[in-house]
Amino acid sequence: MRYLLNIAIALIISLAVTSCKDDSTSVVSHSTNPEVVPTMTSSDVQTVISDSGHTRYRIAAPVWNMFEESKHPHWTFPKGVTCEELDDKYNTASTIKCDSAYFDKMQNLWTLTGNVRITNPSGDVVLTDQLMWDQQAHRLYSEAFIHIEKQGRIIEGYGYESNERLTTYKLRQVEAIFPIDESRMPHPGSGNVAPRVPQPPRPAKQPIQPTL
Repeated sequence: MRYLLNIAIALIISLAVTSCKDDSTSVVSHSTNPEVVPTMTSSDVQTVISDSGHTRYRIAAPVWNMFEESKHPHWTFPKGVTCEELDDKYNTASTIKCDSAYFDKMQNLWTLTGNVRITNPSGDVVLTDQLMWDQQAHRLYSEAFIHIEKQGRIIEGYGYESNERLTTYKLRQVEAIFPIDESRMPHPGSGNVAPRVPQPPRPAKQPIQPTL
């Protein structure tokens, strides 16, 4: 009887050890590449960003990917983003919209791409296909073709630079200046989107220096 009991105990221990070995090998480690896989993804985001302890920006985006573990931490907005700059009374000072965006956290630098549209309460409008936004320096700039609607006239060209509120700007190479046809342009407050501005080939000619 003692012999049979010892065999039974040995069999139970053997099965237990085998079971433990099977459980340990069933665990699979899934490694992820932080340069490709976001640390976190949020949908239908509405949030605010502070600067020097004050709420300065309000952001809305369908998709927000955060790559916090990347060598160069950054955010991406593959389905577009709307960003409002707020003044000291939390009123909208300017609005930026685009089809997609990339934000470099180390440099506080945005790259806005596709149907970029900037407006302010004065009715000024800037349209382009790519724009850089230096959030730390409060500066906008672009080498792409630019369409500007300001003070009753349209200015088009290349080499754009301005502050965030569009109150001061310069254009290094102006291609055209003409008055706005009010009967054909949408009202700034109507919510209508201005027609897409084509990008003509850059002609080889001397720049025109307008009085801005």
